[in-house]
Amino acid sequence: MIRREFLFISLTLCLVAFLWPIIPNAVASEHYDVLIKNAKIVDGSGKAAFMGSIAIKGEKIAAVGKVDGNADVVIDGTGLVACPGFIDPHSHADVSIMQFPLAENLVMQGITTFVGGNCGMSPAPLPKLTFADWLAKVEKKGISVNMAPLVGLSTMRTTVMGRDWKRESTDEELNQLKHLLEESMKAGAFGFSGGIDPPWPGYFASMEEKVELAKVAKKYGGYYTPHTRHERSHWVTDNLDDFSYPLYYGPPEDIWVGRYRGLLEAIEVCRQSGLPLHIAHIPNAYLLPLPHPDYLEEAAARATLEIVDDAREEGLAVTCDVVLPPLAQFTQLIANEFLNPQFHYPEWLSKLKKTELIEKLKSTEFRAQIRELYDSCRMKFSMIHTKADPYWSDCFKVFKHVNNQYLGKTIGEIAKQNEKDPLEVVFDLVVEDPDAVWLHYLDRRYNEVAVATLIQHPVCEPCTDIGAAPAKLPQGNRWLVGPASWGVYPYYIDTYVKEKGIFSLEEAVKKATSVPAKRLGLKRGILEPGYYADIVLFDFEKIAMRGDFHEPDRAPEGIEYVLVNGKITYKDKTHTGERAGNILRKTR
Repeated sequence: MIRREFLFISLTLCLVAFLWPIIPNAVASEHYDVLIKNAKIVDGSGKAAFMGSIAIKGEKIAAVGKVDGNADVVIDGTGLVACPGFIDPHSHADVSIMQFPLAENLVMQGITTFVGGNCGMSPAPLPKLTFADWLAKVEKKGISVNMAPLVGLSTMRTTVMGRDWKRESTDEELNQLKHLLEESMKAGAFGFSGGIDPPWPGYFASMEEKVELAKVAKKYGGYYTPHTRHERSHWVTDNLDDFSYPLYYGPPEDIWVGRYRGLLEAIEVCRQSGLPLHIAHIPNAYLLPLPHPDYLEEAAARATLEIVDDAREEGLAVTCDVVLPPLAQFTQLIANEFLNPQFHYPEWLSKLKKTELIEKLKSTEFRAQIRELYDSCRMKFSMIHTKADPYWSDCFKVFKHVNNQYLGKTIGEIAKQNEKDPLEVVFDLVVEDPDAVWLHYLDRRYNEVAVATLIQHPVCEPCTDIGAAPAKLPQGNRWLVGPASWGVYPYYIDTYVKEKGIFSLEEAVKKATSVPAKRLGLKRGILEPGYYADIVLFDFEKIAMRGDFHEPDRAPEGIEYVLVNGKITYKDKTHTGERAGNILRKTR
């Protein structure tokens, strides 16, 4: 009996010894759906980059590092950086995602997940459309990127209050708002957003309303993200009928201290409710409307961050994001500035056609009428109120005009050169060329030095504040759309890592991937086994935003591959047609 057992053990050992050299090869024969080989891996955690491969099975990463085996698709990552897909924490892509489900402008810059429903605006809930139904519609459509939805305070207020929202909610209305929010949170919303600025209905939400809603969101592990009060440039009115884009109904002193108070108000909601606060596209809390040296802007940004730090030291969960590029530039037909329906100008102006406006501007009497609006604090150009910023003329450059001598000059420079009043210069430019265009090139809310300071804070994430769009715009006035919509994250890497050296590549990637993913509770943003395979491969030497205001939709350089949930969605500067994006639903 003993001999038989000994013989069995001996044969077993011999068999193992024989098979041992073959066993590693058996492991090496592991088969994957996609294998990315020989890439420089920046895994999103912040640790040093390393060379290796990434194996994908289905929607998830199967292995990272030294990976053997074969795959249906092999991508040669030699000379490329592999990092997690970028997560945009402040987007408005949900507004246009049904129209542009491929979201080509997002994919081509490496965005694989966006948070939609910001600034108090979400496509649902509506009287005949619940939040769950809206998500199901998007899911059925099929999209190319992941969407993490928020529910908007202004949307909920208009659903409950109709057009009668220029007031605080009643107890019954507040209960209805809480019910809508609860339904939305159960359907998968990550939290709720607030547009606490004119002309949005959220402006009139009381502290009690916001706190009570925050308590509902807290039950489901959500967060509150406000576009804070007085971030834009407005002027005061005591007539609720005048509540519009240029005007607000409130204390006159809030023109100058409104941003500061708005930031404190947002933190107070967090304090009273215990709900995490994420401040949307945080601006300097201190208004500096005069021309000034950059170091004052940097100092104001640091002082703004001290408010955030004080709240965090108190134990409050406060984070933020900031818009890139920081210049907030865009172009506009100058004539349209007088006809913008958002400005709620009197009908004698707002109801005119452009041809009628041009003809009337030849009259000194009509110009005098517009000047009365200007002098009475009711005139606004783009984001700038002409009385809130008396140096507004330095913020606009002529971008397109039949008279080439004006090109590239500010309104202020032309006024000085011709010894004219800046407003008269605007009139003359439009009369001379009805299709004249200017560039709002200087936005005092988002000074480049300030943004470079804000983005360095550990809890500040880069964001886009853009919508979904096609790869190429229709022919025509393409310059009316800025280039940021097609290249924010390449700009981010190119500017803050390569040009300014503010971040290492590892730090920059972490801020745009695992930091927002961890805050949102997503198993994304890190290249590790078990995480979803949202991956960008790019050439570090080439990566850059290439669009400009003449050709904004030019594809960025350096982005070679984008994978969403394991599917190759972008390669060779072309969208592959894949719609592998998921609707991400928040769980408790």
